[in-house]
Amino acid sequence: MRPDHNEAMNNTSRAWERPRWWFYLLLPLVHFASVKLTFFCAVTPENEVVVWLPNAVLLAALMRFRGQRAWLMAALAFCSDTGANLAVFTPAVAVQLSGINLIEVLITYLLMRRTGGVSDLKRVEDLRKFTVAGPLIGTLIASLMAAAVLKSQIATDTPYLTLTRLWWFGDALGMMIYTPLLLALTQSGRDIVRLRKADGLAVLLIIVLAGAIFSTYEGAIDGISLTPTLLLPMVLYIAVRFGTRWTTLTVALISLAISMMLTGGQKPFGNVSVHMEIVRAQEFILTLCLVGIGFSILINELRVRERSLEERVRQRTRELEESNSKLATLSQTDGLTGIANRRRFDEVLAAEWSRAGRSVQPLALAILDVDYFKAYNDSYGHQAGDDCLRAVAALLNDKVRRTSDLAARYGGEEFAFVAPMTDRDSAYQIAEAVRNALEQLALPHIASPFRIVTASIGVAVVVPGQAATPQSLFQLADAALYQAKQQGRNRVVIADDA
Repeated sequence: MRPDHNEAMNNTSRAWERPRWWFYLLLPLVHFASVKLTFFCAVTPENEVVVWLPNAVLLAALMRFRGQRAWLMAALAFCSDTGANLAVFTPAVAVQLSGINLIEVLITYLLMRRTGGVSDLKRVEDLRKFTVAGPLIGTLIASLMAAAVLKSQIATDTPYLTLTRLWWFGDALGMMIYTPLLLALTQSGRDIVRLRKADGLAVLLIIVLAGAIFSTYEGAIDGISLTPTLLLPMVLYIAVRFGTRWTTLTVALISLAISMMLTGGQKPFGNVSVHMEIVRAQEFILTLCLVGIGFSILINELRVRERSLEERVRQRTRELEESNSKLATLSQTDGLTGIANRRRFDEVLAAEWSRAGRSVQPLALAILDVDYFKAYNDSYGHQAGDDCLRAVAALLNDKVRRTSDLAARYGGEEFAFVAPMTDRDSAYQIAEAVRNALEQLALPHIASPFRIVTASIGVAVVVPGQAATPQSLFQLADAALYQAKQQGRNRVVIADDA
């Protein structure tokens, strides 16, 4: 992902962390536009509301910003709602209904917080809590109050329970449609979709089918039934392929289109009474919301869990690889000195022997033995003896510097190093540098005739042949070490016949 794209996403995320000044200008405008949109396309000629969208605007704002500046948002939405309702109701009724709408939203939001619902509605559990808090409880309480206001202050023959049902269903559907849509549109993340040819064909089929359905009268063309119910499988396809954002947008567009068909007298669900037509439309919209949006959230939740599981598997794999690498390193490292152990030495010697044989290059091997080390342990103790061996290993590792070389502890007080592509003179110089550095370190050794810790080193250099083996090179270096000890120790001897 490009850095500028990352920065843009971060800026978008920060923009929705807390309300900015421009949001307080945008909120009443969007709320007012939602009221007008509802009156335009979701109110039948008989003044019955199919879906009521505006309450979802304030609810989505409270959920997105987790109640920050809730009093200011509520005041702005109340003023917008009252101003929009004045075109339909008297000032007294408009104020009362706007107050009821505000109560409805606040009840829903407080119930969501009480039950621990997450505000972004990315989990099925959160959608369930939202459905119970808002479309079921919050809107029901508000509908009981609103029906009482309408029955007492407006001349209407509509029964109280009918008014309650109309308000309840209309507000509930508005919340179900509009709240998830607004939350999805303001999320900082993006649904990543890899489009396929089948997606293009499916979208084209959906557009053609929707066009045919929305152009019908009484839900049929030439006797062929074409009701909005046929769009449900298409919405499920969008939920599976395109994610929550596109699903909520599709559900909103279909719901508004159906509402406009009702207001235009097209009777999308057949030749039935107005009240039955509204009931069927609301039932279908409810099903569309629950199935379409619910299914998209379920799919998204499963994908998030799958990605989380894959990430945990990758993390565990990395941890196992690191553990295996550490184990491999430990299995090839001397625990006392920290340099390679005998196992690693044998592996490298065999590999370098084969490589030197193929390239016809010399291979040098040196064996180092700390002089009078048993006497050193007896005089200073085993802890001091361990410190002495660590000092020798550090010197050896410092002088044997090339990446192709290997310094190792062979066992006890014996060390060795392998130096590929090294001639006799160079091998001798490396060994002498190690011996001299140890001598210069001047570690006290009262049991040695030199009075300091010294080392004897045997060196052998050969160009591997078909008849020889790595063991033969080791034997030559070991014989040279024996000569160094015989000649008085604290010296380097290179094998004469190497």
